[in-house]
Amino acid sequence: MRESLLPVLRCPRCLGEGTFRLDARERDAREVREGTLACSSCDLERPVRRGIVDLLTDPPGFVEREADGLERFAEVMRADGWDAEKILALPDVDLGYWNAQANAMERMLADVPLHPGQRILDVGSNTCWASSRFAREGLDVVALDIADNDLQGLGAGDIHFEGRGIFFERLLSVMYAPALASGSFDHVFCCEVLHHNDRANLDVTLREMFRLLKPGGRLTVVNEPMRFPLRPKLDHAEEVAQFEGNEHVYVMHQYIRAARAAGFTVRLPKLRDALDAPFDRSFVPPGRLGPLKKALRDGPGGSVLLKAKRAARFWWINAIRGDANLTLYCVKPR
Repeated sequence: MRESLLPVLRCPRCLGEGTFRLDARERDAREVREGTLACSSCDLERPVRRGIVDLLTDPPGFVEREADGLERFAEVMRADGWDAEKILALPDVDLGYWNAQANAMERMLADVPLHPGQRILDVGSNTCWASSRFAREGLDVVALDIADNDLQGLGAGDIHFEGRGIFFERLLSVMYAPALASGSFDHVFCCEVLHHNDRANLDVTLREMFRLLKPGGRLTVVNEPMRFPLRPKLDHAEEVAQFEGNEHVYVMHQYIRAARAAGFTVRLPKLRDALDAPFDRSFVPPGRLGPLKKALRDGPGGSVLLKAKRAARFWWINAIRGDANLTLYCVKPR
């Protein structure tokens, strides 16, 4: 960590903001690698280890189990040949899961106005691939996670630092009570992470993301799994149950309702893209009603009908049948 992070921290015990003092014991050219943080308000002391700030105090059992599961998953990755070179290649590897992450990142970079020097929080940073990309875009990045190992946690930051010549801050904390100061961030990024909350903590987490953002700040949620009436996903995450990831799955309106209840204005980029797509001339096929159908297809009314068709298709895929993950663009009003 660097001393510049101190004003951004919040004491998890007394909730004092900017109250930590740093006793640095070991530094390298980039950061303080070993040290102790002490809160001037309540005397809480927490360690800095390998540059990672540990403000994960008294975690509940489900957090400890999930962190332990990430350690076990890291061992599986290592046995499968994952190393620093593969971590540096993320998300551009030829695997379906990572293809989805790469597409989500490119869509975000195209749609969300990110500017060098702005501060962004990467929630549930895991392998730190997104934090690395944001740092390369010139943003001031804080990676937040509950694990600090080197393949499935904040320890992966060292791989990116050495391999990319970049830096970002790393914080052990929970997303539903992040040890970060209010109004400190321009952006918050959540990639396939909110579903690791139970229903109550989902609401709390979104309220906390709202608290962390500056007025006008943006929360981007990508690749959240969803439940659908025709695909209820009753066995969701069964294949990774041995890693105890505290996974849940919700229908789309639960995410949207929770974000709006937290205070955000919400936009669905996929719906926008569907309605802005080029006119599909095959929507109203010609037939014995030739002139009428041609007018509906080619005339001004055709675009209205097409928009209705696209909207219906969007809701069919995203709310009923089930063939998509959720992307939300949320803004904290000024």
